[in-house]
Amino acid sequence: MASMDDSLSAFEDEITYCARHPDRDTGLRCNRCERYMCVECAVRTPIGYTCRECVRGHEDKFYAGTMTDYALVAAVGAAGGALTVLLTMLVGGFFIVGLLLAPALGGALAQFALQLTGRRRGRHSGLVCAGGVMAGGLAGSLAIFGGAGLFTLLYLALAASAAYTRFKVSI
Repeated sequence: MASMDDSLSAFEDEITYCARHPDRDTGLRCNRCERYMCVECAVRTPIGYTCRECVRGHEDKFYAGTMTDYALVAAVGAAGGALTVLLTMLVGGFFIVGLLLAPALGGALAQFALQLTGRRRGRHSGLVCAGGVMAGGLAGSLAIFGGAGLFTLLYLALAASAAYTRFKVSI
């Protein structure tokens, strides 16, 4: 008859390995799927440690954007980038006004893009919008002014970062 100490030592002798890294021994399990994972694969959540696959699967519920949504976001971003260049150049030498105007325009056009897509977003909608702002702004700057100056690039970068952030922190 096995004693309690024998069963505990048998349990302690069992070595388990990470599901993604079979060369790493671990005792940590995902709190959703019970898969073994190493410290590198673990994601800390408010309810414990979860594997990256479960976290990504949970996030996918929130990303329902389609390719049409990406196209709309890119088009709004490009038009907004050209508008940003035009409006910031109209304020001329008022550097501070341009620094305040560009992020406001970027946030507003991202909000418009979200409304246009029915608040659906894809995993990369923020990047698509920011890229659209930069591409549209540079194209608008080349068409209107024949080139892009340092301040134009600064204003576009501010608008693009505000648009990207708006997609990530949308309410």
